[in-house]
Amino acid sequence: MAGNKKDSGSTKESILRIACEKYLESGDKGLSMRSIAKEVGITPMAIYRHFENKEALQQELLMEAFRTFSRYLYAGLKGADAKERFFLTVDAYLDFAAEQSAYFELIFLTVNPMNNLKMQEVIKEESLPSFRFLMDRVQDCISEGYFKDGNVYEISVAMLAQSTGLAALHLSHNFDWSTGDAKVMQRKVFDQILSGFLA
Repeated sequence: MAGNKKDSGSTKESILRIACEKYLESGDKGLSMRSIAKEVGITPMAIYRHFENKEALQQELLMEAFRTFSRYLYAGLKGADAKERFFLTVDAYLDFAAEQSAYFELIFLTVNPMNNLKMQEVIKEESLPSFRFLMDRVQDCISEGYFKDGNVYEISVAMLAQSTGLAALHLSHNFDWSTGDAKVMQRKVFDQILSGFLA
């Protein structure tokens, strides 16, 4: 039984990985249950043991992307104070982009992912915890006197936009950066941007 559960979990992960690749290559039309099953090495009927239909697969793919992103961000909680927690969160964002680049692209770089109303609702719901986590880190910095008092939402949007842009530059390979180099650059850029927010 345990072996079957492990195999089932592994198959589901493979389905999600290939579904993500196909979506990034071809959009919605790339998410053919039959072609995904073929690449995973299972029968077309077997894929329906894991996902009831294409919409269920789309929903799970988005949810898994955001869950993975949140797991990375939680590394920020290990910091001893608000400033350290903030920068650990920023570093975790780059780690996510580098190590889970397909999920990063799905969440942050695709235009209108899974472009239907139900999937838009999933995105809205699943993205809230990670953005709230960032806002909490900003609020902590204000509360502990590292940042000036200000609009937490607007500061968080500015931080997210900067991090997304730098992560995209890193993944483009237009700059000869390792992930460590990108983190150093991120810190230098933040030092300049944050001068307007620091107490």
